[in-house]
Amino acid sequence: MEVPPRLTSMFILGQVGSGVYQLLLILHLVSVLVAFAPAVVHPLIAGRLAKDDQGVRLFSLAASANTRTVHLPALLAVGLLGFALVGVSDRDYRFTDPWIAISALLWLVIAGVISAMVLPGERGMASGEAGAESKVRAGGGIATLLLIVVLCLMVVKPG
Repeated sequence: MEVPPRLTSMFILGQVGSGVYQLLLILHLVSVLVAFAPAVVHPLIAGRLAKDDQGVRLFSLAASANTRTVHLPALLAVGLLGFALVGVSDRDYRFTDPWIAISALLWLVIAGVISAMVLPGERGMASGEAGAESKVRAGGGIATLLLIVVLCLMVVKPG
């Protein structure tokens, strides 16, 4: 005996547009904001502190601690919540959809760039290491560019 589709959908954890899906989507978007806030705020603060070496060091020390304890965990949440959204979408979205697969890959690359370039650069700036600021700027620029690509994929959903 076949179960009517309406009854089947009542037992699914979530669907696109359902309360569970919307909650996950809101948490996903808030995590994006928390994870990428430093890309917007840090250059502004660093610019104001440019002539104050001690201020730059103290700011970089705090930024490094925040990256480790706030922004990287938020970036992890971005990916996990994105995977959860696909999982509860009742087959509307699949991990094999090109825009989802590419976004997941770019999320991993962003995490790698932040871990390998931005975080060590922030630590280096805090200790006065020469060239550390260029590492932070390059890593931040790469991560921001990749975020823009991911956002375009999420909005357009090609493929």
